[in-house]
Amino acid sequence: MSSLIAVALLAFFAVSPAPQAKEPPSITTTQQDPRFHALVEQQFLAYEASLTTRCKDIHPDWSRAKVHVYGAVELDKDGYPYKAMWAEQVPGTACGQPRRFRALILVRGGKLDTQSMLPGDSETSAQLASDARESVMSAAQGFARDIKPSCAMDVLDTHLVRNVAPPNPWQEIWLVNICGHHLNIPITFIPDATGGGTSFSVSSDKISDAVGLTASGSSTTR
Repeated sequence: MSSLIAVALLAFFAVSPAPQAKEPPSITTTQQDPRFHALVEQQFLAYEASLTTRCKDIHPDWSRAKVHVYGAVELDKDGYPYKAMWAEQVPGTACGQPRRFRALILVRGGKLDTQSMLPGDSETSAQLASDARESVMSAAQGFARDIKPSCAMDVLDTHLVRNVAPPNPWQEIWLVNICGHHLNIPITFIPDATGGGTSFSVSSDKISDAVGLTASGSSTTR
């Protein structure tokens, strides 16, 4: 289904009228197309399917969507995205629970693709997020005795601390659900000075219980 939507979206680019000189179509134009929404929502559903809740009832609020652009956006001769990368963050709900859905949008040679991302604000790549999960799980096991290696871990939201992002060292708080425990887990990420990678550490002594989620997706602690 995703490939069919992608073809439809590319066809939309191809048949659209020539842009006005003062207002060339851009990422905003792409966002406004319902076929783009359908394509991105496939990634939101894919992420929900990876969680223990397996929720299939999602309601993204596209009127409050935010975009984080990575690098320069190159346009084709008609003013449409030809090379671009950005993250779409869309608040909403999944089976009645607040979410800040997110997906990575890649445009290469005018062809659009999407990838799943952690929800919220995380600055981690898919590989870095995967690498950090084992350390997060180990720290959670030290926090609560009934958390076992066999427990599944769902990352429900992520928050940047002090709005500091790479290439500087930065800290995130991951809201996770592990065997019924909702925890706020602080993680510090330190990019290598040579650009060779990023190390990370979990602040085990600062883990806290998350009592609940607000409508914006943030958690409360106790």
